[in-house]
Amino acid sequence: MNKLKKGEVILFPTETVLGIGCLLDRECVEKLSKITKRPKNKPFAMLLSDKEDIKKWVLEIPSLYHPLSKFLPGPLTLILRGIDTLPEGVLSENGTVGIRIPDYKVIQDLIKDLGLPLIATSANYSGKPTPLHTDEVELEFDRVIPGRAGSGITSTVLDISKCNPVLLRKGMISIIEIENSIGEEVLLGERVPIHILYVCSANMCRSPMAEAHLKSIIKDLDNVKVRSAGTIAVSGMPMSIGAGAILEEENIETHHQSAHIAKPILGWADIIFVMEEEHKNYLIELSPESKEKIVFLGNFKDKNRPEEIEDPIGKGIEVYREIFRETESANKRVEAYIRRKFK
Repeated sequence: MNKLKKGEVILFPTETVLGIGCLLDRECVEKLSKITKRPKNKPFAMLLSDKEDIKKWVLEIPSLYHPLSKFLPGPLTLILRGIDTLPEGVLSENGTVGIRIPDYKVIQDLIKDLGLPLIATSANYSGKPTPLHTDEVELEFDRVIPGRAGSGITSTVLDISKCNPVLLRKGMISIIEIENSIGEEVLLGERVPIHILYVCSANMCRSPMAEAHLKSIIKDLDNVKVRSAGTIAVSGMPMSIGAGAILEEENIETHHQSAHIAKPILGWADIIFVMEEEHKNYLIELSPESKEKIVFLGNFKDKNRPEEIEDPIGKGIEVYREIFRETESANKRVEAYIRRKFK
């Protein structure tokens, strides 16, 4: 491929979605903005070929960067404080810049050969779905690197330019995986939702009780969506009589119908709460990429408690009450965790 010229717009695949971009330049910003109809207050990212190049374009490397660097190259865009010589549209009004290193050798080699970063975005009109194949792109461009995008899921965008890390866009790397890596909780940006999934066996006792209870205590949080499913569930079954009786005692309304777990539901979820080790193992086998999102409800945010919550099916109402109390206690920790994200 001939060397990319100044002002030329290139279409290219990455390990996430198709990208469109050109050499770092003020005129390129204007050209890309016009092509993609991207709002001026939504800066383009810079694509680099190597982690060592980041320090050339930022004012400082914050301490949070170091544990996150294990994801680079990869589907993570980091927001950092950029140098003031970067053009408007790459440098935000707040003085930050988004930096990503694609895990795609062809693009890494291209950037290295150019000696300058690409400024880029996904290959779609702003706010519209991104196609997976170059043949499906509707935007104007000058040159193309043929190929198909990888996962079709965008990169995770994380702002580490301030004291507290803030998730600005969900992507391939989950919030739980980021928190486990940096050892602290991540805030959620404005309008970023969080999806909670509870999983048990038949989706008739534990997970529907947990789902209904959490919904009842976070009614005011519009950005939180909650579902449940079961590893051996038969879809469309009602909640067990015991679980229904306990929720009635607690004045918690539900119209539950069981759902069998499936990969799309796991992909939807940001955090997957399981009740037993066998649930975790089943989900990892079904969807290895979901492994880092799976946590035990029983000892979430309190490792002094037991990991597992036993199945009350076929047992007396007192066992159901005991299991509900365990679930209620765990859910209060879940609620506190979620509310901290919207501060």
